[in-house]
Amino acid sequence: MSTAGSDIGGFDWAGGTNGQTKVNPLASIAPSDIVSIDVLKDASACAIYGAAGANGVVIVTTRRGEAGHTNVTYDGYVAWQTVAKKIDMMDLSEYAEYQNQLYAEGIITEKQLDKAFLDPSLLGKGTDWQDEIFRTAFMTSHQVGVSGGSEKLTYAMSGGWMKQDGIIIGSDFNRFNSRFNLDSQFTPWLKLGGSLAYTRTNEKITLNDGSDGVIMQAMTMQPHVPVRDFDGNWAGPTTVDGSSTWNPVALALQKNNRLLRQRVMGNFYVNADFLKYFTFRAEYGFDASQNQNKSYIPRYQFGLVSNDINQMMHREDHSFFWVQKDYVTYHQRFAEKHDLTVMAGFEASKSTWNNTTLIKKNFSSDQIFVMTNDGEFVSNNGYDDSATTASIFARANYSFDNRYLITATIRRDGSSKFGPNNKWGTFPSVALAWRVTQEKFMEGTTSWLDNLKLRLGYGKVGNSNIDTYRYAAAMTAIQTPFGTAYYPANLSNPDLKWEASEQFNAGLDFAVFNNRLEFTFDIYKKQTDGLLLEVFTPGYLSASNGYTIRPPYANVGKTQNTGIDFALNARPIVTNDFSWRMNLTLSHNKNKVVSLNENSQAMRGKIDWYSEFQSATLITVGKPMGVFYGYVTDGLFQNADEIRNHATQTGGSVPYANRVDRTSGAWVGDIKFKDLNDDGVINEDDQTIIGDPNPDLTFGFTTAFTYKDFELSIGFNGAIGGDILNWARYKTEGLSSIWDNQTSDVLGRAQSAMIDPSKGFDPDNVYLASNGNGLPRFSNLDGNSNCRMSDRWIEDGTYLRIQNIALSYNLPRKWGSKVGLSSAKIYFNVQNVHTFTKYSGYDPEIGAFNQSALLQNIDRGRYPTPRTYTLGLNLSF
Repeated sequence: MSTAGSDIGGFDWAGGTNGQTKVNPLASIAPSDIVSIDVLKDASACAIYGAAGANGVVIVTTRRGEAGHTNVTYDGYVAWQTVAKKIDMMDLSEYAEYQNQLYAEGIITEKQLDKAFLDPSLLGKGTDWQDEIFRTAFMTSHQVGVSGGSEKLTYAMSGGWMKQDGIIIGSDFNRFNSRFNLDSQFTPWLKLGGSLAYTRTNEKITLNDGSDGVIMQAMTMQPHVPVRDFDGNWAGPTTVDGSSTWNPVALALQKNNRLLRQRVMGNFYVNADFLKYFTFRAEYGFDASQNQNKSYIPRYQFGLVSNDINQMMHREDHSFFWVQKDYVTYHQRFAEKHDLTVMAGFEASKSTWNNTTLIKKNFSSDQIFVMTNDGEFVSNNGYDDSATTASIFARANYSFDNRYLITATIRRDGSSKFGPNNKWGTFPSVALAWRVTQEKFMEGTTSWLDNLKLRLGYGKVGNSNIDTYRYAAAMTAIQTPFGTAYYPANLSNPDLKWEASEQFNAGLDFAVFNNRLEFTFDIYKKQTDGLLLEVFTPGYLSASNGYTIRPPYANVGKTQNTGIDFALNARPIVTNDFSWRMNLTLSHNKNKVVSLNENSQAMRGKIDWYSEFQSATLITVGKPMGVFYGYVTDGLFQNADEIRNHATQTGGSVPYANRVDRTSGAWVGDIKFKDLNDDGVINEDDQTIIGDPNPDLTFGFTTAFTYKDFELSIGFNGAIGGDILNWARYKTEGLSSIWDNQTSDVLGRAQSAMIDPSKGFDPDNVYLASNGNGLPRFSNLDGNSNCRMSDRWIEDGTYLRIQNIALSYNLPRKWGSKVGLSSAKIYFNVQNVHTFTKYSGYDPEIGAFNQSALLQNIDRGRYPTPRTYTLGLNLSF
């Protein structure tokens, strides 16, 4: 199964700053079909999977049939979702007070001040735009399964339907899924079987994760603007001078971005025993998908904002992946103490994918979302590509007296993504284990010690996760007055080769008191060499007209991860009627960049097109991945002399030459930035690492209590450390827009006063009357660049979340048997119960934007995790 995030379409101009363009591929699998999910991080365990295991392996096991009577199951639930937290934005009376403050400070004129704002005490709350876009959303799921069989034939089949409304109006998700698994012991020596699954999902995706997204527009839209005007039309702002322009309710309901996905997955096998100790197994799997994405922007009128050109994009994506594995296994026990298993095989796979994208405009109707002859053609695009792999592999497992265990693996992988010079890579692994409890000198501990096992491992795996044909120079077509022409799209590198990750790990497994207390401890070091990255190229390879030759891909760097994983399982109380169990996991990982192609080189991550955030993150040698990079703040300017004597930070190049000016320079109440290199000028040389998005520790804890037929479980998860760039505050506390709504904290910003009111705004007549809550003064032209990328926007992402509280009741068998039930359970749970955190945004658990290591923990108004109340029923007949 392909597990890379699937792209969604939409337009580059769908909202200006765009948003997430990846959707979760696991959304196509029904949770009730899953028996277990196992995560493999051990070097040796991952090595057998080759390039697919370069970043770890997640094994999803689905339900299969068992011999015996036919079993019919029903899993269903209804749920309600709500937003767990709202941001404290100004209501109408507070916004009016804010406008009066700006008038008193001389920021806006008497003509610009709305007369309705003169007495804020007469005003109500106005429009709460967060209340308007968020809703209590309904969700329901129904899943039916049938399984059973005989000793020679077992089967399991299931089908289900799920409907989920999003907590933001205009967003929804629907899924139909079906699965059929079959296993047949055809003869005593021949077994065959397989599985086939079909899934269809249909979802409407709202624009988010950007300044033009629904959430950001809801936070910044003025509270005196209604959702609709008196005529029932969409309302909008009364000015567009630097204000929010989109009616967020209309944005959510009218911008139509739908994604329809259909997916068929299959896996089939033949297992044959021969020559007593040998088994041959052949496996074939495939994953076929078809995605249809339609995005539509209608004509609209929001107050003074209007759009007279409607546009639609229609995008079709098709992909097909197949994999063939054939391997022979030899297994034999010798002299009762020796156990040997040897396996060797061959694997081949191929992925193909293609896309067609059409864009048209000026349709005669905004009600029909079909790419017909109507409208004017804008553009079309498409691609067709494929990639293949081939591998040979072998593995040997040896155990002596169930005490000493060794596993050795070797793979040789080839990929079409690399040129003929380095198409193949060799990747070995070895693991050792010692069951200490099996030793004679441990016989005295058998009454209390159940398991003591020591483990060591080493593994090397390859990674080929780049686009195709990067080892060679491709050509790009352009239109010229003389017809179609071509220019090189990129520079070639025929020596491009596999990225390789080496991992060493040591572990301990320990269990006592009849396995009532178990824990595992692992320590690891993983080093990835030959990173597949674009190298730095000189500027003369680019052109001012945008026709840029891309640099070549090369193996140009090295990263290192070291960490510790700890897991504890305990059953402190076990009686006939009552039991208590708990589980604790802790994980610490520290990563750093060891080298790049030039150790002075830095890879920078930018946020949209905003000039102040063009180097918001950094990947550089000696530092963790994706650290935040910017200026360091040093309080607020108290008076004009302090501005004059501070390093130049208003654009001047001469030390101590700050321009003291309310609009075009620095002013009392502006932010001071530190001159880190003491050269008297605040410029890009004073930028430094101001935060690390990587947490110091992640953890999870679950405890469960069972009393007779009742069970109560409570789950926690959290992280310590891990900074967040709260870019949303750039819009809601930036203090540079006269009209945008801001958070309530803005009312407590820095305030200046005059020594002698008769002398007006003479710089030496102004002083900082109050630092307030640390926020700077209002500055609509931001001549001091108060809103530049700095530690002003960095927040601690530490949190503890009550992730789940679940209460269930199992109907006694004697009651259920009267109506043919073998088991019945009713349950109620609450997810995302409460989060303890100092983070001011919706949710501190953010992740990487579009799976980019350069854009981790950046909050641009992301879709918040809902709080979900679920009532469910599980029946088995």
